[in-house]
Amino acid sequence: MMSAFSRAFAETFRNLRTNFFQTFLSVLGIIIGVGALVAMLAMIDGLEAYAKEQISAGSSLENLLIRANTGTRVDGIYTERDTIATIDEALVAKLMDSLPYAATTQLTYNNSTIGYTRDSTKMGLRYQAYTLPHLDPVQDSSLLHGRYLTEADAATGARLVIVDETVASRILGDSASLDRAIGQQIYLLGDSLAVAGIVKTDDPESLSIGFPLSTLTLLADAATPHPTLNIALADVNEVLAAQKFTDAWMKRQFADISDPTESFTRTGYLEQLAQGILVFRLVMGFLIGIAVVVGGVGVMNVLLMSIAERTPEIGVRKAVGANRRNIIIQFLSESVAISAIGCFFGVLLGMAVALVAAPILNYFVDDLEFRAIFSLNTLLVVSVVALLIGIVFGTYPARKAARLDPVVAIRR
Repeated sequence: MMSAFSRAFAETFRNLRTNFFQTFLSVLGIIIGVGALVAMLAMIDGLEAYAKEQISAGSSLENLLIRANTGTRVDGIYTERDTIATIDEALVAKLMDSLPYAATTQLTYNNSTIGYTRDSTKMGLRYQAYTLPHLDPVQDSSLLHGRYLTEADAATGARLVIVDETVASRILGDSASLDRAIGQQIYLLGDSLAVAGIVKTDDPESLSIGFPLSTLTLLADAATPHPTLNIALADVNEVLAAQKFTDAWMKRQFADISDPTESFTRTGYLEQLAQGILVFRLVMGFLIGIAVVVGGVGVMNVLLMSIAERTPEIGVRKAVGANRRNIIIQFLSESVAISAIGCFFGVLLGMAVALVAAPILNYFVDDLEFRAIFSLNTLLVVSVVALLIGIVFGTYPARKAARLDPVVAIRR
């Protein structure tokens, strides 16, 4: 078989030398079709990579969120559960010992309440209680005055709070420098907390504060919190596997509670993107496939021309013992060889077009970033295309050559 392919390539190059323009024009359709296919796939891969980067920038795809089911719905009516799974730091530590994937965790609890300044002025506060350290690095540029809370503060249940600049202004009650709010008391949930730091805010209408989860449990009127567990996987590809593992682990831990927890991931964004890109690939591939088919017709034309010129040679080969199978393999091999050569130059053409087109499109389009990415999938697609063109459009000429009568063929 390998010798047949080597002879086929040698014969193809001989035909290119003897009938260069005729053979070249016949396979030009393959070169153009494959070139367009490579350029299209490279640009689509680039757009997909850009879209993934934008999604990743706007959401944490590697994060798995788990929270306790606090209620159920019966005929559309929500009712609080009598027994709720308790997700605390001890349980999280136990889970991390069992989880077979590298990850970091943080517990967060978000709620709102009415707070008071020292002169009893009311404030509608949105607060977040959390464990430390934070999953996302804290930006020093966001801190205006004071300091951030530390793991030591969380371990001791320090009655400290981080407030945004709007809350700091409310505490002061005047236009004085915000740094005077450091150390001032803010009253909420039947207790008081001292301001340790002041951060910037993008929404002056939102009054936000934050403090350790351990501090929340010490406040006099604080209800039992049911925090959300955020698991940040080191590898985004392990998120779904970790979700399956964690769901089963939680069910074992709370065997006496039906559906004790629910989990969420943001990988659905990528799945939706992949589906959209696949549809786009199929549509564009179908349209460009027309040019590839035209190229296949050119391959058939080259082979039919070759058979006409080499009819006596075919007759001699059959006379000295070559059977129909040998002749079919010979011409199918030549067909695949011609297709492979056309695909090779088509790949070079497509790469050149994609590399030139990307910066030109970026010059005229501001909302997207075009880039050419040449992936292994693209090379596999082109290889399959070359093989299919060679087989499909080489079958008829090969069978025609195999059916030639050796006596009639030699006389010609």
